[in-house]
Amino acid sequence: MKLASHPDLLDRIAAQYALGVLRGGARRRLERLAHQEPAVRAAIHRWQARLAGVAELQAAAVPVDKVWCGIEERLGWKAAEDRSPAAAVGAPGPDAAGSWWQRLWSAPVFWRGAAAALALVAVLAIGIGMHLAQQREAAPAEVIAVLNDDRGQPAMLVSWDAGRRELLVRRLDHLRLSDRQVLQLWALPQGGTPRSLGLIGRVPQARLALAQRPPAVPALAVSIEPAGGSPNADGPSGPVVFRGPVIHSGP
Repeated sequence: MKLASHPDLLDRIAAQYALGVLRGGARRRLERLAHQEPAVRAAIHRWQARLAGVAELQAAAVPVDKVWCGIEERLGWKAAEDRSPAAAVGAPGPDAAGSWWQRLWSAPVFWRGAAAALALVAVLAIGIGMHLAQQREAAPAEVIAVLNDDRGQPAMLVSWDAGRRELLVRRLDHLRLSDRQVLQLWALPQGGTPRSLGLIGRVPQARLALAQRPPAVPALAVSIEPAGGSPNADGPSGPVVFRGPVIHSGP
C-alpha cells in the first residue's frame, strides 16, 4: 500500500513520527519510505515544522549593555559607578541603609524581568500541554494490518490501542450490508482454525476490546456473518471479503 494514496493515514503517522511516539520497526519503515516517496517526506517535514514553532512563540530579546550593568549593580555583583561629589569623598549614598533585596524589589527592571519570565513560562506550559495532548491522542495508533478486498484495494485499517487495550478498526470500503448482516474480524493462525477477534457490525469505525495485543498470526480476515456473529465455532460461516498480512513490530 502506498501511503501517499491515503493522506489521512499518512498525516496521522507523520504526526506520530514527529512527536517521537512512533518506535521500533514502524519508525524504521517510515524512514525508509521517506527516502523513497516525496509525499511521505513532505508530511514528516510539515509536522516537524509545526511542532518546532511552539518554541518560537516567545520572541528573543537582547538587553542593551546599560540594562545589564544596572541589574548587576542592583544585585550587588558590580560596584556602582561614582557619580556624585559625596561619593568621591567616601560619603554613603542614599541607598546605603537599605539592603540589596529591598533595592531589587523596588527596581522597575526587576518587575519587567519577572513579567517576561512569567510570560515565557506560560508559553512553555501551553506548548508542553499541546505536545502531551497530541502525544496521548497519537500514541495508541499503532497500525498492525491493512486488509484488502478481492480487487487488491485497501478496505480496512486495523490498529492496536495499547492504552485502552482495544483494536481500532476503520473501514475504507463501500461494501453494502443488509440489516441482518454484520462484519466479523478473524485472526488466521498458521495451520490452525481462525479465531474471532470480535464483531465490527455495520459501522464505519469500531473498537474491539482485547486483553492483550493480537497474537503473532500471519494474517487477519473479515467475513460477512448473520447478526450476532458466525454460528460456526471453527471459523467464518459467510464469505470472506477482506484479508491482509499482519505488520509485526520490531524490537
